[in-house]
Amino acid sequence: MCGIVGLWNLNGEPISPGELNHFINSLAHRGPDGSDIYIDADSNLGFGHRRLAIIDTSDGGRQPMSYADGRYWIVFNGEMYNFLELKKELEALGYSFKTESDTEVILTAYHHWGEDCQLKFNGMWALAIWDSKERKLFVSRDRFGVKPMIYHFDENHFAFASEMKAFLALDWFEPEFDPAMVALALTNERLIEGDERSMLKGLNHLPGGHSLTLRPNEAPSIRRWWNTLDHLESVPQTYDDQVARFRELFLDACRIRMRSDVPIGTALSGGLDSSSILCGMTHIRNTTDSADRLAHEWQKAFIMTYPGAVIDERKYADEVIKRTGVTPIYCAGASDMYLDHFDDILFQYEEISDIHLGPWLVHKFQRENNVVVTIDGHGGDELLGGYPWHVTAALKDAISKLSPRRARDLLNIMKGLELFPANQFYIKSAQALFTKMTKVNEQPWLTQPVAEFTSSAYEHDMPLIKDRDALFRSLYVDFHFTQLPMNLRDFDRLSMAHGVEVRSPFMDWRLVCYSFSLPSTVKVGSGFTKRILRDALKGILPESIRTRTRKLGFPNLAEAWTSPRAQEFIQDVVRSVEFQQSEIWNGKKVAEDVSLAIKNQNNEQLHQAWIYVQAARLMQLFSEKRKVCA
Repeated sequence: MCGIVGLWNLNGEPISPGELNHFINSLAHRGPDGSDIYIDADSNLGFGHRRLAIIDTSDGGRQPMSYADGRYWIVFNGEMYNFLELKKELEALGYSFKTESDTEVILTAYHHWGEDCQLKFNGMWALAIWDSKERKLFVSRDRFGVKPMIYHFDENHFAFASEMKAFLALDWFEPEFDPAMVALALTNERLIEGDERSMLKGLNHLPGGHSLTLRPNEAPSIRRWWNTLDHLESVPQTYDDQVARFRELFLDACRIRMRSDVPIGTALSGGLDSSSILCGMTHIRNTTDSADRLAHEWQKAFIMTYPGAVIDERKYADEVIKRTGVTPIYCAGASDMYLDHFDDILFQYEEISDIHLGPWLVHKFQRENNVVVTIDGHGGDELLGGYPWHVTAALKDAISKLSPRRARDLLNIMKGLELFPANQFYIKSAQALFTKMTKVNEQPWLTQPVAEFTSSAYEHDMPLIKDRDALFRSLYVDFHFTQLPMNLRDFDRLSMAHGVEVRSPFMDWRLVCYSFSLPSTVKVGSGFTKRILRDALKGILPESIRTRTRKLGFPNLAEAWTSPRAQEFIQDVVRSVEFQQSEIWNGKKVAEDVSLAIKNQNNEQLHQAWIYVQAARLMQLFSEKRKVCA
């Protein structure tokens, strides 16, 4: 896990070592364990790498790394969890290895299989490989876009980086926010990360499951190398066998993610997904003799608490601690912390959605406690139907099939979720289930037309799933294009702000393909969301957690935008000259509505203003940081 950059001066200008070092060191937070660069002077190409040392912490694991007598060079951000198995396979083919790193395995696999090596990998990655002999640059992103890859291309330059903010270090790059994309983020933040564009003009996302190839005097060639729909499988006929297979895949996904040469831990909320991860890790350690690079130190769980608040879930987390016997480390949050760290979190986050204090603080505590790898539960809701709108989709299916028994079951499931006002803003932020992706909710404050969602993969896949049931369609879109890409982006930024790596067993491609091959009734049914996960972990999870139905998610304290201090902060920003002169929104209207919202205690509108404040401040921060870099 690291920060990576690359720069190819297509206009023939030499690579400046100073500029390249500035470029990569802007991502020092992602890799505090070292920095290095590589320059191919003959081709005017350079790579930069900030290291977070996890697998092979010796100098042998340093990057940029070369292979085949310097023909290939790589920068790689992520982890290849099956590198030991691949290493054995390659050794059987006659290859030998000089290091204990997964990076060398990637290079060897590329040398042997070419671009098809991607299909061999089980991991999360954003990587670039330079073939100095063929003068070809190959860039790849993992199947589901767990790790970020942002790039720029024009007739003079090709550049890539792990974060948008890194491009501020390039003298020739002029950061300018795209008003239409900002408007889209303010209207529906779930559509930004799955879009091929970013909020900065000239910067694009390489989508998950895609690769990019660039040669001299050519435009980038982008290829979709992975589509989940091409890898669906036959599943066991009986539910018991389906559960057994799910359990096997889930535990193995946890096992290979416990491979580490440094201490690991987990973030525990007390919800089903994070509890499943920690209990799964404990089960693996108690029942396996395997020593294939599994971390020796893993027994720390970091728990976010909000003392006295309705969203505090410590009592549930404590039940898991009691079951597993690991060491709990509590991270207490308070509403004032949002404003205390506002600019720091926002610039590190570099997106418009919401200030996520909880994860930021948990990962900060992990780093301070010498834990730099955390195995967490991201993806479980989008894979197995954990959100309220998934139950709504299943209910639509039940009604269309004239199945009153299933409809009653689903209504009881919805009732059991116990949604309450503290997280209604979160639920309402979800796009209407059957609304076309390019349609967004109207925002009366906006004066700028909203960009339409752009994804060639989405346009390709929608006709292929149009005849699937509504729950499948909802899960597929959430997992690949909307909800999950947003969550993965958020947790990448918030964890890497402290140099902490997040690993997610629910994102294992084997588990994903299997789960999308299962019938919808095993995901939402018999009284529960994520039904098959609950049944697969019977005897591993505490029963009180396994059968818990209340749905909370990872909400923020409403006091962040409703406290007197927060209200004063919001008013100061929306009344500022910069905010009032925005070409994206009607500053006068926003300021008037904020005053009324405070007077009428309209917390929902205050929350909307809170997001606009973040948008305004983010653009200011990029402008200020650019001036410092210039």
